[in-house]
Amino acid sequence: MTQRRNQSDRYKERIASFLEEWEERGFNDWQQFRNWSVQQVLWDYGLSIPEIEDITSVDGANDRGIDAWYYDETDEPPRLVLIQAKDSGLAKEDFAKLREGLTDLVNPERAVNANQPLREKAATLRSEMPQYLKVDVYLTSSRIAQQGLRPDEDGNPYDAFEGNLAGSTSEFTYYVRDIKYLVDNLRVIHNNPIEYSFKTDPNSYFEFVSGNFKTVCAAVSAVDLVRLFHKERQNLFRKNPRYYLGKSTSNKAIKHFLSDPEQQSADFYLYNNGLTCVAQSVRTMDDEIHVHDFQIVNGCQTVASLWSCWVDNIDISRVHVLSKIVENPRAGSEMDKMSEDIAERSNTQTPLKAEDWKSNDKRQQELQKKFEILPSPWFYEIKRGVWGMMSTQDKFAYRIGPKRYRKVGMRELGQVCYAFTGHSAEAMDKAREIFTSDRIYNEIFAEGLTPSQHLLPYIVYLEADIQAKRQQAEYLRFPIVSAVGSLLSSLASVPHGYLSPTHSDELLRNDRWVPILVEHALRSLARRIDTESQISGRGARAIVRTNAWMDDAVAQALDSINDRLKIERELGSAGDNALSTILPFWRT
Repeated sequence: MTQRRNQSDRYKERIASFLEEWEERGFNDWQQFRNWSVQQVLWDYGLSIPEIEDITSVDGANDRGIDAWYYDETDEPPRLVLIQAKDSGLAKEDFAKLREGLTDLVNPERAVNANQPLREKAATLRSEMPQYLKVDVYLTSSRIAQQGLRPDEDGNPYDAFEGNLAGSTSEFTYYVRDIKYLVDNLRVIHNNPIEYSFKTDPNSYFEFVSGNFKTVCAAVSAVDLVRLFHKERQNLFRKNPRYYLGKSTSNKAIKHFLSDPEQQSADFYLYNNGLTCVAQSVRTMDDEIHVHDFQIVNGCQTVASLWSCWVDNIDISRVHVLSKIVENPRAGSEMDKMSEDIAERSNTQTPLKAEDWKSNDKRQQELQKKFEILPSPWFYEIKRGVWGMMSTQDKFAYRIGPKRYRKVGMRELGQVCYAFTGHSAEAMDKAREIFTSDRIYNEIFAEGLTPSQHLLPYIVYLEADIQAKRQQAEYLRFPIVSAVGSLLSSLASVPHGYLSPTHSDELLRNDRWVPILVEHALRSLARRIDTESQISGRGARAIVRTNAWMDDAVAQALDSINDRLKIERELGSAGDNALSTILPFWRT
């Protein structure tokens, strides 16, 4: 047991940089692992930090064994993900506890002893229960699981069955994710150009020229691909819109096909879709294809599955993979658009999340550069996973205190700015639309907006997060941001939205106004929530998912602020800390 615990500790050391982000936000050691493991399980949903916090808000007293609750009605069929994160060994009984808790929560005839966030999420599901529901149940652990409940290396479920849940046909699937599995699915990322020579013969490839681009189509040896993957790991997929490749995405059918003695491994070439690749240069010789700055932009599942076969001593010596290698001399330069187009269009059969595709948008890349050259630079993470792979030395330029950094992610910034400009409820529940709707995206990330105009809402959000947590009212963070945005716009006599670059710069240079306005907004919103709850009988989390209730609260907050400003003016101001001195639109 001691040896297994020591191994677990070594794995935890490898994710220390990922946990820092949660430590910065005031979570203890256990909560840091919980949130990180939830992030890993839900990685493909591309969720922001606030969304992860909302998902894990059910954890605590009377959580019925459910530490995280995520429901996606846009999946087909709708999918509910339940997660229990543990700092101890895993047991089969944990699955039963989760299922029993869910059954009680969605059954209106049962008296349920559960916390408020859990009851509200269950009530929402119950009100729109689909005819068919997929329920994925995960156990994560900061320890290495015992042999009897060891995670499947390919990410396959521990068990699955179909049952009835409040009149809905529900497919339950159980997964185990211990610390070893979670860490093994992280790959080291670097940016060195890949140079490699694939062994071949003149009959195994041909060249085709289209416009100014040369393409080499070849039957590439699986052994070559595995060797390259063994050496480069995630660097091989650097030009993909996101940095993540886990065994859970492996194609089970590939491994099954190649391990079946009745199948001919040489036939793999006929059935697999192959790879799409780009390279800055491709040179063909009699017995090899030499590539420089080589990247696989489609085919991660194939390569990872071949790797899994090789690890399990499955013979792949006769396996070849159809590979299309496009020579793009501009690869890696600012003029390169072709590589992005190839990556996007070749992945349409398994589309990535909308925000992942925006990571290659020139607008986002330009914004990232502008954040870097601010007097106090900010790290703007437009490709998920980059920050966690950076060294402590590289992070130092953004450090503002112990475990605190000037850092923001693209999805998180989009949500905060969406709320700031008057769309609090949508920022919480429809964050994906920021990246799927051209209208919303072009509004939130409009051409010409400065870094200060984007950072101003985020600075408000950071203070809203602190004060809302202090009052145990995390659900008010986005409403506070929206309310402060409205207050600032009213004080500046402009429509609710982004403030001008001049005002944004000045407000950021002297941000002592932030806690004052956030406090006024929080008090007014909390009072309005109480009133609305008494009238409608709805819980606070249900109320904040609409916008109409906020108008009266913002009006009250504005009256309160105007009263304060008026008194300060009548008294001849109260010094450098007076609100009338701090706010640029109120200075004489």
